[in-house]
Amino acid sequence: MSRPVDLLPRRIIQTLSPFTTSSRSSKPCLFCAHHLQVSSIKSRQFTTTQRRNAHVGKMKAISNWDARLPKMHAVKTQMARQGGGNAASMPDDLGRMPNALVISSATKLPSWLPPNFIKRAKIQWLRLKTAAQDCFSIIYLQWWDAPKDPVTGKRMSKPLEFSNRTEIAKALHRTFNTALAEGDTATIEKIACTGLVTSAKSRIQRRKRMRVREEWGLRKYMGINYPRFLQKWPLSALLPGAGVKVIQDRLAPLPFPNSSFRQCTVRIDSVQLAKTASMSGNEFFNVTEYVVIQKLTLHGKEQQWKLWGTVEPSTMEDIDKLMGSTATSETLASRLRDNFSNVTGMM
Repeated sequence: MSRPVDLLPRRIIQTLSPFTTSSRSSKPCLFCAHHLQVSSIKSRQFTTTQRRNAHVGKMKAISNWDARLPKMHAVKTQMARQGGGNAASMPDDLGRMPNALVISSATKLPSWLPPNFIKRAKIQWLRLKTAAQDCFSIIYLQWWDAPKDPVTGKRMSKPLEFSNRTEIAKALHRTFNTALAEGDTATIEKIACTGLVTSAKSRIQRRKRMRVREEWGLRKYMGINYPRFLQKWPLSALLPGAGVKVIQDRLAPLPFPNSSFRQCTVRIDSVQLAKTASMSGNEFFNVTEYVVIQKLTLHGKEQQWKLWGTVEPSTMEDIDKLMGSTATSETLASRLRDNFSNVTGMM
């Protein structure tokens, strides 16, 4: 049997009500007062100026509203809380750095003879200036701007890896192409970024549907094989006739503490073996590829080098834009912000 509801006398209800009109001057809480004022303002769309000013005056009488209203956190804080700065949820494919200068071999550039001498000299100066700026940014962010150890007080500088870039690029390039020919998706997922992994898996699945088998092999690297100590030279991009040469190496900070994003473009001239079902025998090709490798550092923890993909060399129009004042206005910060907003779902 349900229990009847006890009815309270009207006098008791008036006593318990927070908006009682008794002789004592009881004030409502700040939240209720703010709620009533905001509701009154919203409900009257055509109030007079005198009434609107009266409401504004009442709201000004309550001091320090910011301490009572909920705080709005910055976009960086919200992204970090959503996991945007964690290594587990951080995407490893942030796209290509904007304004990346990839100058092709000397045979495809304007001649040193007149009337192209001035233009060729400007291109060489642009290459020299870009290489010096990129080298300085890497040294500054990896050494001078490195955070200090809280115990010892020494800077926790990271290795520059100048002499290892070409060897890392050759190893990733060789391992990826071998795994792609064999259909080894597990190896591809370990050494490649997500965008390259997706395209490689699509290619492998297409081969399986068509029942096509591919073979790949590396015969040799072309050009001059310089010793490793010359790769430490900041201007190693100017080494003439190198078969494997660093074209550009850039490092940029990420909007998280002690985090950075590094991309290195390496030109590889090689003789490769390629064979498909449509070919009668093995064929060798002279191939020039611009391989992009990248590394992420999140909260001081360095990840391994990964293969981002290959790119085409910069056209003369792109080089002219970088040399002139009509360079693109896209910056690395805006590019990274767009990628982060796509991942975290924030604008």
